[in-house]
Amino acid sequence: VIHSEGVRRVAVAAAGMVVEAGIPLDGRLVEAAAVLHDIDKARIRRNRGEHGIVGARMLTDMGYDELAIPVASHPISRLLDEDRFPIGWPSVLLAVADRHVAQEFVTIDGRLADMIRRHPNHAQQIRAAAPAAHLLDAQLAEVVELPVTDLVERLRAAWEAKDR
Repeated sequence: VIHSEGVRRVAVAAAGMVVEAGIPLDGRLVEAAAVLHDIDKARIRRNRGEHGIVGARMLTDMGYDELAIPVASHPISRLLDEDRFPIGWPSVLLAVADRHVAQEFVTIDGRLADMIRRHPNHAQQIRAAAPAAHLLDAQLAEVVELPVTDLVERLRAAWEAKDR
């Protein structure tokens, strides 16, 4: 719950920055996708399946087709898959937010190190996705006309707003 709520806060803040930059975006879609991005975790632990894809199917089956693409494209492995790479602002913002939120706000490298610790069998793949994860941050920073460090600090502030 802490992770999904944090991803929601960070994704909503990023969406606000994109809208402020003059890019039309459905912030409610971004928020809903962020809250539900890990909807499949319990199911894949029981029955296996591919994280993100199972969640997208679940959402489609419930009639929420618009949430399927961001949910399907958010896992770190999608950054190495040209057919499932996050494209479109809802998908990009969800992927960016998920790379910065564990049980607290972290840097991309901190998040990937945590993922490697929890999933050592996937360490090579996680390391290989690092450049693409940084690229998504850079693309967002460029659009909102901020240096990446300032963007990350604004996203961190959104995470920290939970206590206010």
